Amino acid sequence: MELIDVKDLKKIYYHKNIQTFALDGINLNIKQGEMVSIIGRSGSGKSTLLNILGLVDIPTEGEYFLHGKSLKEIRKNKIHKTRNQMIGFIFQYFALLKEYTVLDNVILPLTYRKSSHKEQVKKAQVYLEKVGLKEQMYKTPDELSGGQQQRVAIARALVGEPELILADEPTGNLDRTTGEEILNLLMQINKEGKTIIIVTHDMEIAQKCDRIIKLDDGKIVYDSAQQQISIS
Repeated sequence: MELIDVKDLKKIYYHKNIQTFALDGINLNIKQGEMVSIIGRSGSGKSTLLNILGLVDIPTEGEYFLHGKSLKEIRKNKIHKTRNQMIGFIFQYFALLKEYTVLDNVILPLTYRKSSHKEQVKKAQVYLEKVGLKEQMYKTPDELSGGQQQRVAIARALVGEPELILADEPTGNLDRTTGEEILNLLMQINKEGKTIIIVTHDMEIAQKCDRIIKLDDGKIVYDSAQQQISIS
């Protein structure tokens, strides 16, 4: 079943009558349960595409369907609610609130929902245990290693039980060994049924995904599902 359907997507920036295409005619389908990597040089449009897929940004032209709902329909029905319920985000620099405990950081996505605080705490503890950090829940992020902070970020992304996880360079700020541990955790999460899209510069990470998509100048120049061209 298709989770994502993108048709002729364009993102255009205007400055003094000059058009700059961050995305230029993207057509893309991603099925539920896929683990997809998006690669490309800096400025190729990777983060722009991820932001649009994550409902953080909107395209200038084209259509985006998430689980069968068009972006126009989603925007009419409170885009922030759909983003909170359907999408989890993981960032290169973790994006944790340093003054909050690990537990409070993980609870954050649940604060927009109607469940009780007691229920939110219980759920956050389940996901902290899943990433191996239940015993660290009352520490602050500054008391943790980089790898542990990224595990907190993963627990936060999962706690709302979204269908889609978007990861922007999730191992980019980690040493290789820790990065491999985080990738293995993401692969396990994918095996449990979550759709995961990873933006990465690391081909070793990309090649462990089900599918590789390469962007260049805002266009898809390679999709391993279609075997278009060499990625070298």
